[in-house]
Parts: sequence; structure tokens; C-alpha cells
Amino acid sequence: SVDTERECQCEAAAFFVAYALGLPCFAFRPNALEGAVLIFESAGTDEYSKAVLDPLLSDAGILKVLIWIMAPVAMESSRHAQLIASDPREGTGLLKRLREKAGTVSAEAANAIEDMLGGEVDVSGDETDSLLRWAYAEADALLRDNRNVVDELTERLAGGAATVGD
Repeated sequence: SVDTERECQCEAAAFFVAYALGLPCFAFRPNALEGAVLIFESAGTDEYSKAVLDPLLSDAGILKVLIWIMAPVAMESSRHAQLIASDPREGTGLLKRLREKAGTVSAEAANAIEDMLGGEVDVSGDETDSLLRWAYAEADALLRDNRNVVDELTERLAGGAATVGD
């Protein structure tokens, strides 16, 4: 059974947080793959990437994407006892993907990933836990501070009145 209101709450949270953090995306359901692609594509060498996208392959950029990925989890857990529409493992998945792909980018970008995430390949470490908890807390604070806006977005999504472009 689909809980439309719960899914719309998670989608509104992701949309609002992406907008508030200035992320160049309109994803309502963020996931690790999409986050990693966004980070690596923003560091592109083509003229379009340099002109349009802020580089997210930095400490600040990675943290923004991690907050965005944790936003649906923060929203759902603030209103429901059990997570159904969001998945907290997406945050761990993003960090794992970044570590795995660090060798395929420039030395400067690889160093940024290594500095931020540490050299460990194991994603169950204390540093990873701390990053995830911090990103969750930031998403939660952002959503709580803007509850009225997020609730309005949720209502519009649930009512079917909002689409990309409205």
C-alpha cells in the first residue's frame, strides 16, 4: 500500500533542501548514485560544467549533497516511528561511491575526497558515522526551521497541483 502523504513529505523535504543549499537538481527522491553523479559531473572539465555548475567535489559540496540525501530520512523520522519512504543507507552509499571513484578523478579532487572521508574503505567507521549523523542533524534543523514552507510543498505535491515548472 502506498502512503502518498508520507512520500510527498519526503519529496518536499528533498526538494526544499536541494533548493536551500543551492544544489543544481530537482530530484525529489535523492539516492547515492544520483548524488555521486552530481558531485563528479560538477567537477567536469568542459566549458559548460565550469560555467554553470558550482563544483561540489569539495568538503562543502560533498556535505551539501549528503545533507540533501539525508533530508527525506530526517523528515520521515520526525513524523513517523518507522521509516518506509526513505532509506538512511543512501548516505552510506554515497560515501562508499565517492571512495570507490576517488581514483578516477584528478589528484586534487581525489585529495579532497580523501581529506574529507579519510582513507578507509570500510564505510562502517566512526568518521562515516559522524558525517552521517551531522548531515542528518543539519537536514533536520533546516526542515524544522522551515516547517511551514515544507508543509506547503507537501500539500501541493499531495494534491497533484505541483509539477516541475509550477
